Amino acid sequence: MSEPQFPVHNTFQEAAPKPAARKPGHVIIVGNEKGGSGKTTTTMHLIVALLRLGFTVGSMDIDARQRSLSRYIENRRQTIAKENQPLPLPHHIIIQKSPFNMLQEVETDERERFIKGLARIYYSNDFVVIDTPGSDTYLSRLAHSFADTVITPINDSFVDLDVLANVDGQTMKIVKPSIYSEMMWEQKLARAKRDGGSIEWIVMRNRLSNIDARNKRHMTSVLNELSRRIGFRVAPGFGERVIFREMFLQGLTVLDIMDGRTTSASISLSHVAARQEVRDLLKTLQIPVIDDRVNQLRNVQQQEADNQAAAEARAESDAEGPAQRLSEAAG
Repeated sequence: MSEPQFPVHNTFQEAAPKPAARKPGHVIIVGNEKGGSGKTTTTMHLIVALLRLGFTVGSMDIDARQRSLSRYIENRRQTIAKENQPLPLPHHIIIQKSPFNMLQEVETDERERFIKGLARIYYSNDFVVIDTPGSDTYLSRLAHSFADTVITPINDSFVDLDVLANVDGQTMKIVKPSIYSEMMWEQKLARAKRDGGSIEWIVMRNRLSNIDARNKRHMTSVLNELSRRIGFRVAPGFGERVIFREMFLQGLTVLDIMDGRTTSASISLSHVAARQEVRDLLKTLQIPVIDDRVNQLRNVQQQEADNQAAAEARAESDAEGPAQRLSEAAG
């Protein structure tokens, strides 16, 4: 990723001088202009997954009204304090809405707030993950234009698909791209114009049912066609699991529970399946540094398992030696 060409702001230059050997963080936006799509749950699990891979992560909440991600992280801080558990945390910041009333003043103020906030975490972290509001705002559009990767969770229904495209209910044919798709196209152009960069767009089917219903098959067909028309990749998302929502009050993710970092929950098959869904999302991102880190950890774990198996084999052999000699002597 090349360095964003920010407008000339002395405050930005002072806040974030570029370290000599530090690359800027990979910016991931989790966005959808429709509420209730699972953006915050996706964002938090992505943050924790990256932290647990050993990356440094800056997080940003630009939904100053709901602040769902900020509350999730605060709940996590409280769990750390109560249970004395070493849970990883991101460098988190909140971008406040502008107090001005005039549109031009609002946009100027919020642009400066966003740029100064991004400056605080852009060069000091491997990744920057940004949660956005479930509505069309200037801050959200601005944030999208700075993305390297955009993840759009949508519930697996045509009600939610409408934010991406208008679909003919009789023929299941795509009539035209919808509001969010048009906004994404505009921000791709803005990114290319600013620094020549590109945005990888991933639509994540969320709250998937295990039932192979006709609606699910239609969604698959329409999404695949739409992905070819407007340029995104389709990712399998999280299933319809209560565990993804019930951990919010503790600030936990399924990864924390599977790692045994908390004593407040027991592990079920649903937890195992949910962890795999998070891993599948990371794989779908196709970000080389993530893939390399996952492979490194897998190799280390395999080596540890091989060493353990070899040690157990030697111990068993050592234990059998005296018994074999006694048996031969008795014979």
